Amino acid sequence: MVRAYVIDPAKGRMRIRMKVGLALAVVVGCIAIGTVTVHLLEDMSWVDSFYLSVTSVTTVGYGDYAFTTLTGRCFAIIWLLVSTLAVARAFLYLTELRIDKRNRRIAKWVLQKKMTLGDLVAADLDHDGSISKSEYIIYKLREMGKIAEKDIMQICTQFDTLDNTNCGRLTIADLMEESDAD
Repeated sequence: MVRAYVIDPAKGRMRIRMKVGLALAVVVGCIAIGTVTVHLLEDMSWVDSFYLSVTSVTTVGYGDYAFTTLTGRCFAIIWLLVSTLAVARAFLYLTELRIDKRNRRIAKWVLQKKMTLGDLVAADLDHDGSISKSEYIIYKLREMGKIAEKDIMQICTQFDTLDNTNCGRLTIADLMEESDAD
C-alpha cells in the first residue's frame, strides 16, 4: 500500500506529490545543515546562522552576513552548490505538480462536456457528416491538449503514404509493398 502511494503504477515513476515532499525535505535539510555548520564554524548566533542559511540557500543573499573563515568558505562552496540545486529541483517539482493539476482539471472538463453541433463539425476529420470512434478520440485528445493539430496532420500524411490503394485502411498488401520499396 505504501509503495502504491509513493510509486504511480500506471506511469511507473514516483508520484509528483512525493517528489515535491522529498525535494522540500532536502531543502529543509540543507538549511538545517547550513544553520548548524555556520553556528559552529562562523561563531554566529542560532538566529543569525539560520538567517544566513535561508538567504544563502534561496540565493537572496542580502550581504549583511557572510562566510568569513577559510573553513566556512570551503564549506559554503560545496553546500551552496548542493542546496541551490535542491531549491531549483523543488521549484521544478512544484511547477510539475501545478501543471499536472491543471491538465487533470482540463481533462475532467473535456470529458464531462456535452457534445455540440460545433464539436461534431470540428471532430469530423473526413467531412462525411458523422464521426467515428477514432475521430471522437482524436477530437477529445486535441481538446485536452494531449495532441496538436500538426501532429495529427503528420500522422495522417504518414498513413496516406502507407495506404497505397487509397482505401482508407492499411492492409498487409500495403505494408508488403512498402517493405519491397525499401
